[in-house]
Amino acid sequence: MAEAGLVYTVKDRSVLLPHYKKYVVEPLIRFIPKSVDPNSITHIGHLICLVGVSILLAFGVAVPAGGSIRTPFIAAVVCLQLYNWCDNADGAHARRTGRTSAMGELLDHGLDMLNTTYIAYAAAISIDAPPVWWVGIALVVPAACAATYWEQAETGLFSLGLLNQIESVMLLSTVLLVSATFGFGIWDAVHAGPVTARLTVIGFVCATATVGILHNVTRVVSRKGASAIPRIAPLFLFDLGVLAAVMTSALSPVAAVIVGTAGNVFFGLRSLAMRTAGERPELEKGMAIGGLLVVGLVGWKLAGRHVGDSVDWIASVVATLFFGAFAVANARDARRKVIRLDREAAEARATTVAKFP
Repeated sequence: MAEAGLVYTVKDRSVLLPHYKKYVVEPLIRFIPKSVDPNSITHIGHLICLVGVSILLAFGVAVPAGGSIRTPFIAAVVCLQLYNWCDNADGAHARRTGRTSAMGELLDHGLDMLNTTYIAYAAAISIDAPPVWWVGIALVVPAACAATYWEQAETGLFSLGLLNQIESVMLLSTVLLVSATFGFGIWDAVHAGPVTARLTVIGFVCATATVGILHNVTRVVSRKGASAIPRIAPLFLFDLGVLAAVMTSALSPVAAVIVGTAGNVFFGLRSLAMRTAGERPELEKGMAIGGLLVVGLVGWKLAGRHVGDSVDWIASVVATLFFGAFAVANARDARRKVIRLDREAAEARATTVAKFP
């Protein structure tokens, strides 16, 4: 749990996490000098994850005929595993050295919103997902993370399911290694009737994330009532609108991924900032307007009207600037909040030590 005003309940049902901590994190964490700032480990993990997905985006998206994906995919697996270790070691190191802080909790969760997005990209690339499915994965996985933060802001419960970060990274690493070893063709060669291995993996990823989102909403409604639904509805409207836009060719897959990523990251960081400030989520009007604009674009396309390439550029730039600016503003406000909380916690500890030396 975080300190000083950021207390919340954690329910982590991860299957692999206890074993991963016992056999992978704890044996190695003792080699980290106590002088190392836990937040440095968080930053390093994020950068490693970014490097891994950057390698995949650079070398794994468009593989020429006969081209090899072995080296970049293996490099990405190494990056993912190093990130996974850092993401679990930062908190353990903070507790081990007595340096837990509200800033550490905010940084960890804030960067996880980005890391989840990177992992969604990597998952789509790992099996050479078709464009529409690529967009679907890139939307639903970050949306699941955003919905988790929304639930936390609504109820104070940070709930993680049976299949979570550890399981996701392990599965993704396995898929990447299979593709590196046998090539993308293996996902079509292995099939049961019309259902290929590629479709099975894609369906599993999307279904798991969707079920997680539904669980988030169900738990919030059970505690807060149906009045909470309008506060999560803009996220659904926006993501479904973006998915419909790519299915109708109103947006290109690349533009849809950019627009969807901007909206999901904003919603997740906004929810995190609200929880940090001790405020309840509200109807995100900007997200709702963005969703309506995308739906309107879909309607325009279905009406037989022309949608030029300029729409992709305009949508991508506007979504990135609009949602990006507000995401940065929310992160800045949350950072100021936790700096104050950490300062108050430090003063409280100093007072306690002075009274009871």
